[in-house]
Amino acid sequence: MTTDRSPSEGASVTHVKQARAVVGWDQEAGCHVYMRDVDIAFSRDGILHVGPNYDGPAAETIDGSRYLVMPGLVDIHSHPGEEPLNKGLWDEVGSPRLYNSSLYEYLTVLDRDADSVRACYGVALSELLLSGVTTLCDLAVPSEGWLDIHAESGLRVCVAPMFRSGRWLTRDGHRVEYEWDEAAGRLAFERALKEIDLAERHPSGRLTGMVTPAQIDTCSEGLLRDAYAEAERRSVPFQTHAAQSIVEFQEITRRHGLTPIGWMSELGVLGPRTIIGHGIFLDHHPWTHWERTGDLERLAEAGATVAHCPTVFARRGISLNHLGRYREAGVNIGIGTDVYPHNMLDEMRLAIYAARLTAGNPREA
Repeated sequence: MTTDRSPSEGASVTHVKQARAVVGWDQEAGCHVYMRDVDIAFSRDGILHVGPNYDGPAAETIDGSRYLVMPGLVDIHSHPGEEPLNKGLWDEVGSPRLYNSSLYEYLTVLDRDADSVRACYGVALSELLLSGVTTLCDLAVPSEGWLDIHAESGLRVCVAPMFRSGRWLTRDGHRVEYEWDEAAGRLAFERALKEIDLAERHPSGRLTGMVTPAQIDTCSEGLLRDAYAEAERRSVPFQTHAAQSIVEFQEITRRHGLTPIGWMSELGVLGPRTIIGHGIFLDHHPWTHWERTGDLERLAEAGATVAHCPTVFARRGISLNHLGRYREAGVNIGIGTDVYPHNMLDEMRLAIYAARLTAGNPREA
């Protein structure tokens, strides 16, 4: 496979000479392939050459004999500005009376200040770069200077400022309550859109935005619909946490008589631009004990994407059921690092292993 393009006038070309291994795209086969001892040339215009014996201009030549060269990885769901702070505190902890989730009793304990947020970003973004990530989705409550932090990292970042109509809490460790403030949710929605505007205008040219109502059980119907309409109007992605816990599954079925995916479908917020954070507890999952109503089929027909983040759930004995089943149904899957560590290679490896364990068969995973 050889690809050749000419650089634009004045573009600085980097030549990786005789790379030991290259993960390249074979257009005829329609898949990635491994190549050995080939040259790569690239500039600001993109990839100019993949193949043997590049003989064009080069401002810099790198000896590739010790390197694997591959496309940058895309992390579609992460919280780099907050989660590293939690590392070592409740890695293996979940609420036993809330189906081992850590969402409701533990994640609300710590407060973060500006210094801790910057430190979290420093750790997480470094881990992401070291594990091959070049594009990141950051689901966050906006903090001062966060856009500049991302720009300084060199990553391409889709910022996803979150907003919601209410919050969850538990007073006793076995019952989740919701406190609602629709007006505050609307103000947060407006602020999030302003952050997206700032990202799109950032001088780095590497920041984009995503409309992100935080969780389907903490957002009103109106807020979810309006958020999706805004994503459509702006032609940007839409992401929310959904089907991420048994507590949430039971809450949504209690409110609406529908699964979380079924309710999103009824609201009209499932589509090709929709990313579902986690998407674990669908009607076929053995923990839900729900009638089959076609959740996987809905996702596939809508063209929605599931952000699969296996590590944080594996710590608590929870798994997607299973990756191969989603793919066989035609559901698009992306990988996210979510909490910590922000090591994309480890996340990908665990996604494969967890799928094989859950399927009970390495060929179906």
